[in-house]
Amino acid sequence: MYAKWIFLEVVSQVDYDDVSRLLSGFLKEMSMIRTLETANALMGSGQTEEGIKLLRDLAVSGDDQTQFGAASIFQQYGFLDDARKVYERLLTRFPDDSELILQLSELLIDKNEESLAIHYLEKVPPLDENYLSAQVMLADLFQLEGLVEVAEHKLLGALKRAPHQPILILALGELYLSAGEAGKAVDCFMEVKDNPELSKQNVPLKLAEALSLSGNFEASIDEYEKGLKNEKTLDGLFGYAVTAMRVHKHRKAIKALETLKSMDPGYSTLYNVLAEAYEHEGNLKKALATVQAGLEQDEYNERLYVSGGILSAKLHQNDQAVHYFRKCLALNPENMDALLHLTELMAQEEDYEGVIRLLGNTEIEDPMLIWFLATAYNQTDELKKAEAHYRRCASVFSANPDFLQEYGEFLREIGQMNEGLNLLEKAALLSPENQDLAVFVERIKQDDQK
Repeated sequence: MYAKWIFLEVVSQVDYDDVSRLLSGFLKEMSMIRTLETANALMGSGQTEEGIKLLRDLAVSGDDQTQFGAASIFQQYGFLDDARKVYERLLTRFPDDSELILQLSELLIDKNEESLAIHYLEKVPPLDENYLSAQVMLADLFQLEGLVEVAEHKLLGALKRAPHQPILILALGELYLSAGEAGKAVDCFMEVKDNPELSKQNVPLKLAEALSLSGNFEASIDEYEKGLKNEKTLDGLFGYAVTAMRVHKHRKAIKALETLKSMDPGYSTLYNVLAEAYEHEGNLKKALATVQAGLEQDEYNERLYVSGGILSAKLHQNDQAVHYFRKCLALNPENMDALLHLTELMAQEEDYEGVIRLLGNTEIEDPMLIWFLATAYNQTDELKKAEAHYRRCASVFSANPDFLQEYGEFLREIGQMNEGLNLLEKAALLSPENQDLAVFVERIKQDDQK
């Protein structure tokens, strides 16, 4: 009876209007949360129109927290203009809300309005809980604009206020890494690589990249292996493979790149490195097949065409080699690697008229190409053109015995006996192992004395 009396006494003191208002508010809040969840689910399942309609209703009729939630979902799914309107409206009521400022700044960065993002982020005061996050974002923005020193100043200033803050040290390391200061980046990453607060950042992969860039390849490989155990990222696997190639660990590179290829065949830069690794292992057919697979992914990759041509030539598939070099030149007529290899291949096959067709009507400055063209004119009896081209590249090859022998013999054929002999004598001195040339020079000298 006593308990019943107490209950009745308490109930008699309740203001039912207050209870009703509280209950109504609670139910309304729960309803908005459920509607937000529904809108998010609709957007996620591709029912965009229905989702947007719900979000726009909530952005107008919801309380502040609901409007913020609607804007976040808009932003998540790329409806940046809708999100921006809500954020800016909320900021007029809460101009000092740093969380709002960060969200709006991220949105502005996505819209390439970096200057306005900087304007907002500069407003976050030093004592605010989001101050450090704002400084990291500012540093990223200044870095994007090429203002590396300003970005560094921002981060160092923040570190003075929060010494040993791992997220700031990590950001500073990333800044140094992007600026090419690998040594400084290594120092930063080493300081925080075991920090549990950064466990999701995979610091070992960042440290591995910095170590590789600083030339410490063996240590870099160790860090890459640690980082790739945590998470196999595309760039991490590629960086690991490139570093392994630097220390001739071709099988490690092959394993990493084959894994990368299975994860993302469209990562086209992997194919040249993988082909090179197979070539170093002596597997030319596998190397060429790798190049061909790469060209299926990227038909405009000049380097792959050059590699395909070189590998085809090594496999004595000269027609295919010519095809690859010509495909490359069709993409870029100024690709010197393709032009040189194609010219060399044609000269080896004694297709001198083909060399002239390829080079004769273009302005060439490369000495090797000029030599090839001189040889072609010589072999097709266009002697004046041959002489002009030999003379153009003579100074570059003044210590090349093969050139001196060829040019010397040519000069004697056109009647310039003494100059030709001088070049042949020089060629013989530069290549004492060439006994045939030495005998030839001696015979000429004896004939000239008769």
